[in-house]
Amino acid sequence: MAKPELDHIIFFCAPGAPEAGALLERGLHEGPGNEHPGQGTVNRRFFFRNMYLELVWFENFEEARQPEVQRTGLWERWVNRGNGGCPLGLVFRPGPEGAATPFPSWTYVPKYFPAGFSIEVARDIPANEPLLIYLPFARPAVVEDAAALPGGVRIGPITGFTLHLPQTDSLSPALHSLVAARVVSVEPGRELLVDIHHQVESREIIDLRPRLPLRFLPTERRNSPAH
Repeated sequence: MAKPELDHIIFFCAPGAPEAGALLERGLHEGPGNEHPGQGTVNRRFFFRNMYLELVWFENFEEARQPEVQRTGLWERWVNRGNGGCPLGLVFRPGPEGAATPFPSWTYVPKYFPAGFSIEVARDIPANEPLLIYLPFARPAVVEDAAALPGGVRIGPITGFTLHLPQTDSLSPALHSLVAARVVSVEPGRELLVDIHHQVESREIIDLRPRLPLRFLPTERRNSPAH
């Protein structure tokens, strides 16, 4: 069965995303950011060989109140990022063999998208779980392959990721379907944490807490990286 793969991870951040300092201080490459007219959000992005990190915040509160934007859950996650809400979004794309939308969803057409493009947003995601989004048009080729800055840590191709999630007694049907398909690994945790596994010679663990709930963990080299 064709499975989706991780395209990027959204972290909901304070205005201006000062949390990016945790990445910059380790010499990681910051790519171009985007504004999202009609949605009210702005981002900063950090690129790796086959996925990227998106640090998002709201700047236009009037656009944030639009019904379609409210329905996405973006505003709710951003407002409650420090108040018990899960400040994450997991965004997927088709794998090499293609893939249908991997969870029950509704179609969101952002105003900043070109005509004919849309995204699928998972239904009924509780506040303690990350938002789940599927980009049917996305391809790995659009992800920039950027090296670390001189003296910075090196992150190799991403081979997998683990989500440490508090309150994991019962997962939503959407997240459970991804776990069952071995697209996402979820483990119980005392606090929210994302472990990104990557291929690299170094054995160094890059822990970006407390500014970002994120670690980079080196793994052994494999012939065929999974996502």
